[in-house]
Amino acid sequence: MRVLVVGAGIIGAALADRLTRPAPGAPARVTVVEAEGPGAGTSGTSYAWINANDPADPAYHRFRTAAMSAWRDLAAGFGAPAWYRPSGNVTWAAADGAKERLADRVARLSGLGYAAELITSHRLRELEPHVAAPPDALIAHYPGEAHLHGGPAARALVRRARDSGADLVAARRTVRLNTDGDRVTGVRLDDGRDLDADLTVCAAGRHSPALLATAGAALPLVDPSEPGSAAPCLVATTSAAEGVLNGLVHAPGLSARPAATGGLVLEADDLDAGTDETASPAHVRAVGDELLARARALVPALTAQVAEVRRCVRPLPVDGYPLVGFQRPGLYTAVTHSGITLAPHLAALIAEEIAGRPSGALAPYRPNRAAPHP
Repeated sequence: MRVLVVGAGIIGAALADRLTRPAPGAPARVTVVEAEGPGAGTSGTSYAWINANDPADPAYHRFRTAAMSAWRDLAAGFGAPAWYRPSGNVTWAAADGAKERLADRVARLSGLGYAAELITSHRLRELEPHVAAPPDALIAHYPGEAHLHGGPAARALVRRARDSGADLVAARRTVRLNTDGDRVTGVRLDDGRDLDADLTVCAAGRHSPALLATAGAALPLVDPSEPGSAAPCLVATTSAAEGVLNGLVHAPGLSARPAATGGLVLEADDLDAGTDETASPAHVRAVGDELLARARALVPALTAQVAEVRRCVRPLPVDGYPLVGFQRPGLYTAVTHSGITLAPHLAALIAEEIAGRPSGALAPYRPNRAAPHP
């Protein structure tokens, strides 16, 4: 069986790696097509928080906790790689309403069996000695959460897939799906070549709707070009700041974590407004300056500067849930916002389906579902 994976972000990379692992019914040949390089897009730009920190939907929460476990297993197979950081997460609330919401979240997560606890300011100083939190803050710790250096992780997964026999076609954009009647038979590349496949997997993230449309298939993703769209965000990285943070920190107004380069990765939800495709360079610089100012308030000893601010466009399903499954004969789609968290778990389930064993765990998340997920 010839399987063609379009996209080498974290979903496509994890799937290519999984499909080339020794297993009964594994495909005979895997090819990955990537417009830039593995992990060069959203996966290498995003904040990359591995978590199941939302208790609102217990079934989806369990799906995400299974994915967290899958990451631990996958990383162990690479021998504790530097790109997987099981560092835990601390967060706090200072206002009364926010404190109530945080306490409720911790209680509900704990009730679901998730590692979540309220801690003292002394314990926060042990975990993050350089972080300044208000003395009256309510502080939570999630010791099982992790972060990923998405670019290095995707490259490592693709490299292992290639070592196991997969082919990589890099720096080539897929311009359309080729069809024979209702069946997808492969893709056309921007250099005019056609690549044939028995099964084409669309793992193209934010670019998936345009590609799928060439075969008459639709995908309900939030349009990043719409004014006020929630899909785009700005993520800053700083110059070297070794040792100032040990793990994920979610403070009011700022999310921060260590970067692969030795600096920090910074993001703030309230600064994402206006980051659509028309955002000016001046706006991007202003957001970077504000993120740095907030980081210096969070870590008073921080002397780093902003090294880069990148626009990250997240593939956001309209109802917030993954879009995974067959859409046409010969066509399988795997697109989700929580790709960083879900990648290895999805890869295992998709590999089973490709081998002819439908997954009940994926049944609620089919891309052709008639109505928004409940």
